[in-house]
Amino acid sequence: MADLKKFGKYEIRRELGHGAMGVVYEAFDPMIERVVALKTIRPDQLAGAQSAEILARFHREAQAAGRLTHPNIVAIYEFGEDAGVWFIAMELVQGRELKDHFEKNERFRTTAAVKVLSQVLAALGYSHRLGVVHRDIKPSNIFITEDGTAKVADFGIAHVESSDLTQVGTVLGTPAYMSPEQILGLPVDGRSDLFSVGVILYQFLTGERPFTGNATITMRKVLEEDPLPPSRFNVQIHGEMDAVVRRALAKKPDDRFQSAEEFAAALEAAAHAERASSGETTLAPASPKAGAGGTVFYAS
Repeated sequence: MADLKKFGKYEIRRELGHGAMGVVYEAFDPMIERVVALKTIRPDQLAGAQSAEILARFHREAQAAGRLTHPNIVAIYEFGEDAGVWFIAMELVQGRELKDHFEKNERFRTTAAVKVLSQVLAALGYSHRLGVVHRDIKPSNIFITEDGTAKVADFGIAHVESSDLTQVGTVLGTPAYMSPEQILGLPVDGRSDLFSVGVILYQFLTGERPFTGNATITMRKVLEEDPLPPSRFNVQIHGEMDAVVRRALAKKPDDRFQSAEEFAAALEAAAHAERASSGETTLAPASPKAGAGGTVFYAS
């Protein structure tokens, strides 16, 4: 597929990225003159014993996101196959993964961080109302466009109500961002996604994930340990923000925010209290260093 020029009706323009599962291309649909991202599965990935599950997960991503139309969700246009290669044609997002921002130790003001997470929560509130739980919310699945719009991507392991493509007892996801019930292979609902957003909020506030280590250690921490409050890392963080994080990361779903809308309202209220008490705070994934006007997070 290295010299691929055309794929079905799509004209291949360039490779955007590749991994163990397949390649993502920038492509052009000449029928409606639209540029798309074309996500493919490498044929050799469908040759083994797990081929049925791999294809089912790929189909699940198209099925889950395909039923969602929201400005903060990457749109899915088509799911299909050409010459033995399966693909999803989706919206091409002009932006960067939130993961890239974190890895480069870029600073975020409170208002910017709240804006990103409020949009993520808006997307999740919408998907949850339609019976779709993402189950893999993490920085690499959140894109930030050039104008600051956040878009949620990759519903590849989403749970779709009334679907036979997901099974209770199957543990899929990224340990550092998974909820306790997901790690245990228990049934999940939208509150599991909200736990993952809580992990990202903690990362915005402190520059560190609340649960770290190898996969086994991380999962044990998620199940058993409560992380230090963010204010221990940044004295400008208001107590109300600590409370939001604590509730978002509660071990039991019933102790968390019960909806994305409730989470978003609490987050905005905490940010308002923080701004009112100490002025605009700058947040970034880094070590705190003293500077004029208070503590600001810089790359270490």
